Amino acid sequence: MPDGRARKFNLRFDFVPAAKIQTEDDITASVIVPTRHLKYLCAEVGNPSVKFVKNCELRLFQRPDDAIVRGCDTKCEEDMSGVGNFMSNFQPLTGAQASELVQQAVQFSKFTEPMQRCLREAAAGPKDAYVVSSAHFRIVNGKPTANPRYLQ
Repeated sequence: MPDGRARKFNLRFDFVPAAKIQTEDDITASVIVPTRHLKYLCAEVGNPSVKFVKNCELRLFQRPDDAIVRGCDTKCEEDMSGVGNFMSNFQPLTGAQASELVQQAVQFSKFTEPMQRCLREAAAGPKDAYVVSSAHFRIVNGKPTANPRYLQ
């Protein structure tokens, strides 16, 4: 204030910094499998493939809006660098593309250590295998999607 008095501001009593829990998105995951690969399928099923659907509503899907900025969303990069993740709307990158990312030293160094490790392993692996990067959302109609998700 101009007269030198201090001003005091309070946060709302229910304010919780950086805590966001979103449930009941009614998101489902599905996979189509050729019936020849299924051992215990009912003999009456005559289709060449079947679709398995699982509602993932009980799990928490995360929307990492800040992940596009390398190293900004450390939790997202840690989660995504793990094994067995379910990703939605992240661009699949080949081992060859991961190798190109690793070679871009300045940009690559901005990723957190877990994401760097994940991309280095993909770059050293088979060139036709796939990996996702927290900074590469799926391209839809020529631009990155505004709706990336991963299952936590």
